[in-house]
Amino acid sequence: MKARTFPLATYGLRLGTRQEGKRVRHELIEALRSLPERGILLVDMSGLEVLSGSFADETLVEAVAWLTERGDAGRYLVVQGSDQEAVEDLGARLAQRKLAVLARLEDGLCVLGYLPPYLEQALDVVHVKGVITSQQLAGELGVSVQGAAVRLSTLARLRLVHLERENRPMGGWQNRAMALQPDLPSSETKDRAGDERDDFGGESR
Repeated sequence: MKARTFPLATYGLRLGTRQEGKRVRHELIEALRSLPERGILLVDMSGLEVLSGSFADETLVEAVAWLTERGDAGRYLVVQGSDQEAVEDLGARLAQRKLAVLARLEDGLCVLGYLPPYLEQALDVVHVKGVITSQQLAGELGVSVQGAAVRLSTLARLRLVHLERENRPMGGWQNRAMALQPDLPSSETKDRAGDERDDFGGESR
């Protein structure tokens, strides 16, 4: 899936206040709105010296809440970062709001925030398979097709998978889920940080 980067470091290396966070959040949401269908916004947290909890709350947590509750369908947010402390803090803040987001870390994709075990299990299967239908997921998990469809619909509402309806050969329709796999490599994301500034309004400091 096509990804665009949103490097937080273009707004400064020390991001600490709620006021700063609110300003960046508006630009982050505009960037999400500008994505094409099935587009991923890769929010890059790397290169920061300070990312305070207050800033993360106002920027990332609120953006995830907006995307989950009111955002355009088919647009997704994935975070990327190498600072384990900042990543864990963001996960704790998302969990407090019962929100979740995918994070692209050095060892692969993981979920930050709150996700019940039965949804984690379903998401793990989606990531392994890449693309899977509700009927196939039911077979993998040993649950009913309806139960699998509900799991995929919930993951899609949380913006953790891309979901499409497709016709079944024997009639009717079924859900088909696709894993969110940003096609922009980590090294390329860093190389392109300067190129993305004009798109998202950030300035080097």
